[in-house]
Amino acid sequence: MEARKFWCHYIGRDGNTPKRRSIELKPIGELVPALDGVGTTPLWYDREEEQSYSRTYVYYWLYAQLSDKVAVTVQRRISDADLEMLRQTDEVIEQRATNVWTEDIERCTTDEARKRMMENKRSWIESTTANRDRYFERLKMLCSFDELLLTGDHWISNACLRAFTEAESPIYPVLQALREQKLAEREARKREREKEYKQHLEEEAKKKMEEDRKERERLVEEATKFRDGKSISGSDVVELCRRCSIDIHLRTVHNLQQVIVNINGKEVTCQYYRTRGKRRPQLDGCYVVAAKLYHHLQEHYDELVNYMKECNKAA
Repeated sequence: MEARKFWCHYIGRDGNTPKRRSIELKPIGELVPALDGVGTTPLWYDREEEQSYSRTYVYYWLYAQLSDKVAVTVQRRISDADLEMLRQTDEVIEQRATNVWTEDIERCTTDEARKRMMENKRSWIESTTANRDRYFERLKMLCSFDELLLTGDHWISNACLRAFTEAESPIYPVLQALREQKLAEREARKREREKEYKQHLEEEAKKKMEEDRKERERLVEEATKFRDGKSISGSDVVELCRRCSIDIHLRTVHNLQQVIVNINGKEVTCQYYRTRGKRRPQLDGCYVVAAKLYHHLQEHYDELVNYMKECNKAA
């Protein structure tokens, strides 16, 4: 068969817009002779080249013939590597395996290693043969593209509908109904995902609200301990100062969070980490902040507790 021109329907680069143009196609039998004349919608191909930095890649876009002048893309392309795999016979695969594995088998020093190499060789032959046969069967199914679409296992694009309309195919109403069914199922799945995502957000929000409530209750307990002259951690001092609108220098914040173990605002004493070989850290700012927070809680403790309770009620 010689090359022929068809009105080819395909999907644009945006992945959604159906397009139509005249393309000169060649029969698939030139690439894979075993597919020549197979099926109700013979396959044709259009050759395309892609330039890379170091080499040129060749691809073959496949089209299914619907009538004498109309073809539609099957949304699949074949690369040179795919063609090489399809053209390999069982003898060629066996010979390739022999060329690859013979030297390794000869280097084996024990029967167990040699047996393992033979098993690897046999496994490689079986895997390569299975991949070739599986790829060939997929192409063979595309040779009956109309039957494949009727099974409902293949997505029916707008380009397919336009092509079958132009070809005046009797199965067009069935394909349109199948597409509407697929679209309805897709919308149902989308709504289900949105519902699950919304539930997930609500659960996360409830979880965060519960954590915030527990954190506020814990801070009230720590504020009570600090007001009564007991020691609390430096991180809690920073958080209480933030709630009470007490300004802290950034270096003091670092010392309270990273150096101080616990600190007492009434006695203005603390325990802190000290790295061996380094000087004693300057903690004057921490003492000033602790004393300021202690005196603030003596006067405004009830206001802080009421504020925390209102926050819990609002949550």
